[in-house]
Amino acid sequence: MAINLMDLVKTAINTSGVADQIGSAVGLEKSKTNSAIEAAIPVLLGGLMKKASTPTGASELSNIFKKQDAEPSILDNLGSLVSGGANSKLLGLGTSLLPMLLGSSQASIVSVLMKLLGLGDKSVLGLLGSLAPIVMGVVGKQAKSAGGFDASILTNLLGGQNNFLSSALPNELKGVMGLADLGKAASDAVSGAARTATQTAQKTVAQAAPASNPLGWLLPLLALAALGFLAWNFGLFGGGKKAEPAKTATNPGVVAPKTATVDTPAPALPEMPELPKLELPGGISIDDLKTKLTGSFDGIADILGSIKDVDTANAAKSKLEEATKAYAELGMDKMPEAANSVFGPFLKPYFGKVGELLNTIYAIPGVKEIVEPIIGPMVSSVAKLVG
Repeated sequence: MAINLMDLVKTAINTSGVADQIGSAVGLEKSKTNSAIEAAIPVLLGGLMKKASTPTGASELSNIFKKQDAEPSILDNLGSLVSGGANSKLLGLGTSLLPMLLGSSQASIVSVLMKLLGLGDKSVLGLLGSLAPIVMGVVGKQAKSAGGFDASILTNLLGGQNNFLSSALPNELKGVMGLADLGKAASDAVSGAARTATQTAQKTVAQAAPASNPLGWLLPLLALAALGFLAWNFGLFGGGKKAEPAKTATNPGVVAPKTATVDTPAPALPEMPELPKLELPGGISIDDLKTKLTGSFDGIADILGSIKDVDTANAAKSKLEEATKAYAELGMDKMPEAANSVFGPFLKPYFGKVGELLNTIYAIPGVKEIVEPIIGPMVSSVAKLVG
């Protein structure tokens, strides 16, 4: 059975009694501290899970955890690390970890958390920064207990969190974090790690077990049993723990205020209309596609809303490239003709709001030349659907 890392992180925080200190350091009201921490933990674990789902990312994490293991564990000294408020050592360390954990989606993730929690960007960044070292400490400790910091061990450990994170993350965050399809990616990664482990075991058996050994037949069976356990544990063959149904877009642990404190909010996007039943390519469901489209347009709107001049436009280029790429990967231009007649009205309200944002920022000297080459192909593609 997969270990629930979220529960272990919460236990580490509660046991050390640093929750209130973290909340105070980032300017949280005491009544909001626990719910805010519970909202931030799955975000950080989701970032780790996404990174571990690729060979390159898993290898990078392996090196980070090996270096971390050479230092005293922060879990044994949380109290002193949190002291100092906004200048605490814990926050300083965590701030340097966030780009690695959240990648180019960091700004969009912070924006969504600001809306959900009713906090300013500094408070959200401070919260994530304070919790990041604790999350890394817990994951590192569990990886070490599981056998070390090899990429395959980290992939197995973090890949097993999909069911837990699926029910803990609001759909808004899944969209901007690119986690909608991560369950498959994590399973594929775990399956690959299982194959590698089995091949290694088989090679070892071939070298270590001579034909005359009366117990030689037992070793291959043990290797296969280990693979079967791994596959069952992570649900690769339909067994194991069944995925819990995803919760609604609002995290019950997060109290979403009526008015969010957002420094420079993008115009609110309208609710998308319901789609009739359609059979879509690849067997994707309408609900999944709706979630992906909502996340894609929300992310693009937030990015465009952050552009105020040439400098902020340049700073937003990488995020905008990632967001438009995510839309392109949905394959909307490859939908059957019958589906196109439905997706036009479906996309029109969002497309209109994005158009308003573009008109606003294009009026700023020098901005259009930066943004147009990136978002232009997407605008043209959606315009064909909208008509």
